[in-house]
Amino acid sequence: MIAPLVAALLAGAPTPAAPCQAALPHGPRVPAPIVFTTSCGAFRLAPSGRVDRLPKGWLAAHSGGTSRPYGADLQLRRNRGGRIVLLRRGRIVWRSRAVYRNDAGDVAFGPGAFAFAAYHRGVFVTDLRGPERLVVRGRGRYPHAFLASGRLLVTGGPAILVVSPDRRVERTYAYSRRAGHTFDAAGETFYFVTPDGRLAVLSDTGVRLGRPLGFAGTLMSAPAGRLLFEGTRSLMLTTRDGRLVARARWPRSRLGVLDSGVAVAADGNRLAFRLSDARPGATSGTAVLYVVAAEETRARAVYRHRLGPVGCGVGANMNWHGRHLLYTSADGQVAVIDAATGRRTDLGRLARSLPRRSAGERPFAAWVADVGGGRAQRRSGR
Repeated sequence: MIAPLVAALLAGAPTPAAPCQAALPHGPRVPAPIVFTTSCGAFRLAPSGRVDRLPKGWLAAHSGGTSRPYGADLQLRRNRGGRIVLLRRGRIVWRSRAVYRNDAGDVAFGPGAFAFAAYHRGVFVTDLRGPERLVVRGRGRYPHAFLASGRLLVTGGPAILVVSPDRRVERTYAYSRRAGHTFDAAGETFYFVTPDGRLAVLSDTGVRLGRPLGFAGTLMSAPAGRLLFEGTRSLMLTTRDGRLVARARWPRSRLGVLDSGVAVAADGNRLAFRLSDARPGATSGTAVLYVVAAEETRARAVYRHRLGPVGCGVGANMNWHGRHLLYTSADGQVAVIDAATGRRTDLGRLARSLPRRSAGERPFAAWVADVGGGRAQRRSGR
């Protein structure tokens, strides 16, 4: 999903008094509403180009909650001593028997269950009625996700473990640690690559082996039932059984660094990525935005631009709405790009004209439809 909406970074000289009361600019026409966030609040750009202030609290009301399939109403807390506490509407539901100082950062919520990892000891599980129980011993093990049956998937180490509802390890699967694994929460299905390079689909009923992939890369989940494999200088988008949808390769070069992840469209038929020579602290550079559509094996450059000063952050946000890509670069450039025609609508001037408390502030932009639990199109971590 998109990064949380926060106040934009403040830098540069302050603007005149009462900057948040400044008149609103008018923007260009866009294919769908866009929300901009600055230190003065949130602003909505309508398809007509009209800009309106959003009510105070609009962002909080559209935050989308935790997005967890289980235990969405539970809040996780730790006291100073390191004891783990779960709350529901401010009331304590469960607290750990032991204390875990500076530990237990990896957690998973399941149907009537909660799991966490103590890095040096292993994975603990509770049914929220009794104390935590150590179910998998070993350093560097993590509770990845629960299935609807109450089975827990544990990752880390040389194998993927399936812990049964009665808290015993019932299955063990070796996997390619280079390719990794990914979990589709909506379908409650876990994907990994076997050591001999075959795609494996793990569910409550067991494992189904797919075809050999013939491709080296890190495995990630993508929208519309797609899988994304990211290599050093290549990308491959496949169906959930490993059938090729689209592919891109690029040579080793000055602009050969994939610096902003990959954005897959909601229909699973387009992906976008950026190559650049940007480095933290650089005062200039070059970035090229590429798009690959279904059944294509060569990326098309749709936007090339010079980068301004990027500070310590390098990269960009890329989010799809149909065939249109909202592109926000760390150096402050904002644009909507039509992937079919290459037509670009510059939103940078509008972004710089919005009320803000600091002249050097860089607003955050997102499709309104994506705010609060919308489509998560950028890659995510483990």
